[in-house]
Amino acid sequence: MRRPPVLLRGSPLTADQMGYRIVEAESKWDALCSARPEYFDGALLAVGGVARNGHGGVTLTVSPCPYRWYAVQDDTFDLGLRPLGVKALVRDPDGLLLCGQRASTVHAYPNRWEFLPGGSVEPEEDPLQTVVRELEEETGLVPQAPPVAKALCYDPPARTWEVVYELQVERAEGSPSQPGEHTACGWFTPSSLPCPMAPIAERLADLLIHAKGSTLGVDEGRFEQ
Repeated sequence: MRRPPVLLRGSPLTADQMGYRIVEAESKWDALCSARPEYFDGALLAVGGVARNGHGGVTLTVSPCPYRWYAVQDDTFDLGLRPLGVKALVRDPDGLLLCGQRASTVHAYPNRWEFLPGGSVEPEEDPLQTVVRELEEETGLVPQAPPVAKALCYDPPARTWEVVYELQVERAEGSPSQPGEHTACGWFTPSSLPCPMAPIAERLADLLIHAKGSTLGVDEGRFEQ
């Protein structure tokens, strides 16, 4: 991707638009919260369309919707909601990469390692704002310069679209304001990344760190560089 993504924002999705299955979704959410009290509802941006806009850019059509409708989806119950998120490859002055091990209680990829930071784009945010906010929340660090959008990817197991950024930080100890999302974190060389990594993190390492394979289009490989 050679320029930042463009968001076309629509009206919030409603229960009427979602159809009869929303009743089942609400029931599943109640059951999920009973089993996992740490879950709570919120708002996210659901991606309704992805299109190239020329010169290395991408336009995303998005609409706000409740997190709970997304959270209850699985291989047997799919409402077609695909939230927009961000991920980042953070490097220090020595070229080391920041990674964190996800907690056992998170929704996707529990106990797997991933690149930090990452998170969902909130309805009032731009992806660039999100990645800066998530960096501060997850690490306590701030970027030395504005993050650079490098790719758009689709994460099939998580059912999310992700804008991937690269950014530089000073090598310093931050103070995360939301430490419960990860059980460990550290700096790693590109040749000694921790295991096991989330599948999307492995793919990002191949594409953006090790430069394996060719640039893939959104339709063919669910990647846009």
